Amino acid sequence: MRAMTRAAATAPTLATAAARWTRAPRAPARGASARARATTTTRAVNDEVVDPPRGRAHAFEQASVAVARALEKTTKRASKKRRSSGRALRTTRLAVELPVVDDSDEGTIEMATATLGALARDATVVFGSASAVEKARNSSGVEYECVGIDETWTPAMASEREGVIALVGVSADAVEAAARKCRAGEGRPVVCVNVEWEHDGDGGLAHAMSRQQAGIDDQPMTEVEAFANSFVVVYSFLPLSIQANMFGSTLEGAVFKCVRGGAPAGTPWRILVKEKGIFEQVGAMQRRPQQEDLEAALYNSIGAKSAQKNPLNSLLRGIMGNKDKN
Repeated sequence: MRAMTRAAATAPTLATAAARWTRAPRAPARGASARARATTTTRAVNDEVVDPPRGRAHAFEQASVAVARALEKTTKRASKKRRSSGRALRTTRLAVELPVVDDSDEGTIEMATATLGALARDATVVFGSASAVEKARNSSGVEYECVGIDETWTPAMASEREGVIALVGVSADAVEAAARKCRAGEGRPVVCVNVEWEHDGDGGLAHAMSRQQAGIDDQPMTEVEAFANSFVVVYSFLPLSIQANMFGSTLEGAVFKCVRGGAPAGTPWRILVKEKGIFEQVGAMQRRPQQEDLEAALYNSIGAKSAQKNPLNSLLRGIMGNKDKN
């Protein structure tokens, strides 16, 4: 195990324990300076701390609120910017990451509809699946415009609506096509829902830092590269399967982020482990956790609890307590 902290090392059983987090969110390796800045925290900067979703519908509801609040704030800021300088801010690009329980076309359509909520009335949804587009167009409950990722969509067509452009289930090899769609609808906010390309979810800050550390920051990024890394995560709930040999079983965990106000960077990524049916926070970070971060948080939590339950520790506390009384 790459990340073994002091708290974990104190528990003898952890030395040979193997724990693996599956479906861990991607975060590329960074240099020492990036790691130093990405300090672990245990509470959000914003006042409102949201509990993890109780189910699929609840996750959709939480994501919808996060998107609506983020767009409301950026719209007000953009309007103020226009009044003061006559220039608009750059296009808002948000990201939502939801667990996939139903990957059918119907499930994808439901996810898009529920995530957009009231925003759906004036929205354009770009589906990564051609069959999902056709089913959405024939669905009586769909209010938004439906476009396939490979279909032609011109600026004139995009100008017929002013609402968000939602990229839903778009694959990693279709990033360029997604960028073209957003360029056609320039000025309209963009929300990507479960897109498959990798990004850090911070609007490109970590990517720019990695380019600087690699010594290529003087080379311009391609339009597609810049686009792929321009999204800011406002909602993410990623269940994890934790295979721990020390327990002889698989634990349930998650990485959770839900922005409710303020800058998205102020809301940490929370690392959770389910115990007795309830998610407990075992760590939190201001950047997207990497594999070793998840491992370290798990081991720290197990190490602390093992130390508390160790009979020798209880005996020592009793001896020290009697010594103080004498």
